[in-house]
Amino acid sequence: MTSSELPSLDCHAHIAPDVTASQLDELGDALVFAVTRSLDEADHVLARRDSHLVWGCGVHPGVASARAGFNRDHLDELLARFALVGEIGLDRRAGSIEDQTRIFRAILTAIRNSPVLVSVHSAGCAEQVVDLVSELPHPGVILHWFLGDERLVRRAGAAGCYFSVNGAMSDELLRRIPPDRMLPETDFPSTARRGGGAKPGDTRKLEGRVAQLLDLPTETVRWSWFRNLRAIALASGAIERLPDQLADRLLAV
Repeated sequence: MTSSELPSLDCHAHIAPDVTASQLDELGDALVFAVTRSLDEADHVLARRDSHLVWGCGVHPGVASARAGFNRDHLDELLARFALVGEIGLDRRAGSIEDQTRIFRAILTAIRNSPVLVSVHSAGCAEQVVDLVSELPHPGVILHWFLGDERLVRRAGAAGCYFSVNGAMSDELLRRIPPDRMLPETDFPSTARRGGGAKPGDTRKLEGRVAQLLDLPTETVRWSWFRNLRAIALASGAIERLPDQLADRLLAV
């Protein structure tokens, strides 16, 4: 499969659990990993069969109601139904760091043997997040919008982590990420007004920026992102849970 045959890829975006078919049509053929903010939201997407979306099972650290609704037994019931766990992690701005850490640790423990990809939030807590994913490693961890310094990027890479980047990140931040560990995201709608993409899956401008930074053809960047996704999907075992259409695409690149 050539890069020109690959759709755009978005490894972290927020889409409403009740999104309609006509709204999804506006995304074209983009492949989007749609994180959820709470276990209740994950419940709502269980029955969905959206051909271009991979829904996640998440507990957003910055949402107090999601943290209050966290239940380990509930998470365990959901885990077998998802190929993606996210969004989870830590957020300094949200306070209650001890409670956030308790939940993040519980989730990392729960997924130790699960064949999933894991989208991790680390706003203001890059060091603590790297400490925890190093202590409780999982081969499917993707650090979303990671702002850690070069030392932390190296530590995270040594722990097996990948990184999803978006158009709101500076060139300096993008240069820190190893190309063979980089994946694209929009984090829609958070970045929509800051160059992160006008809708989920809108990563074309990001492709162009990364291509310039790496002095590569844009088509090569997209192909490399699919190769990186293939690598982490195989390493984590999540390839077995991904929709057949996406899994077949990854195995063909």
